[in-house]
Amino acid sequence: MRELTADGVLSDEQLIRAADPAAELFHLAEEITKGPEHRLPDGFSFRDKDGTHRDHVRLQWWNADARSWRDIAISVPVLADLPDAPLPGSLVAQTYPAHERPVFFGHYWLNGDPVLQGPNALCLDYSAGKDGPLVTYELHPGEMMLSPDRVWVHAIPV
Repeated sequence: MRELTADGVLSDEQLIRAADPAAELFHLAEEITKGPEHRLPDGFSFRDKDGTHRDHVRLQWWNADARSWRDIAISVPVLADLPDAPLPGSLVAQTYPAHERPVFFGHYWLNGDPVLQGPNALCLDYSAGKDGPLVTYELHPGEMMLSPDRVWVHAIPV
């Protein structure tokens, strides 16, 4: 995306192209906003929460400790449907390293009590668009590792 934009911001024309499934920008925008997906090994698939048959999984790209498909997949109702096999090295290499600067993200519609997704990763969206809370973090200058005691949970008024 950085190679296609001068300053990291899409022009009006690029924004229009990003809505076209035939355009490279569409696929880049999809991955940036929804996260990466990867095809499961041959013979494996699962049914999502709506019963749709899927052979690709959305990845916990922040999970540098992931070693199997069950470790790295997200939004899979029954993890036992996935192989408990080692991930390809190329996939492990794409995870966000635990020593990198903190990253905050959303669009994962997590549930339960908000927790850190990694030592340097926090999802801010716990279904805030429905009935879940919005999450914020009190980041201190220069901080490289996150602390659970600075995660703030805000109830959305109904």
